[in-house]
Amino acid sequence: MSLYDTFMSDTVGVAFRAATGSVDPWTKQELIDQAAADQVKAGADPQAAAIQAEADVNDTLKTFSLGGDDPTGADPSQAKVSLPSGQSVSDTVKSLSNDNGSGCGITNLAGCLPTVPPWAKWAAGGVIVVGVLWLLRPYIGLANAVRS
Repeated sequence: MSLYDTFMSDTVGVAFRAATGSVDPWTKQELIDQAAADQVKAGADPQAAAIQAEADVNDTLKTFSLGGDDPTGADPSQAKVSLPSGQSVSDTVKSLSNDNGSGCGITNLAGCLPTVPPWAKWAAGGVIVVGVLWLLRPYIGLANAVRS
């Protein structure tokens, strides 16, 4: 794995994957390099491992599908610009503007936090008081009671 492939897959490759839904060429090369390294580590000949890894990754990416109406293939050679459908954009805008404030949502982030039961505040206060008393035990006479 080269530093160039890592850098490009983590920068330009992110935009490539977002726009096309396919694996970018730099990530593909990293996958091939990793598969070859794994085969060499398992005892395969480096030359044969590189050829086999490239064939395996190519086959997997060219035949990949999520099913349904998802296009087949995630290989960079099969990439084309894939923008979200108008319905998904419409649903997103609707969910952002019609949030009624209940539940967890982009316009109600407080709904995402768990509710704290009323007794928890008293329990936390008790723990704090016990901790303060433990820290102050030498000064308030508790140390002698513990020793005897």
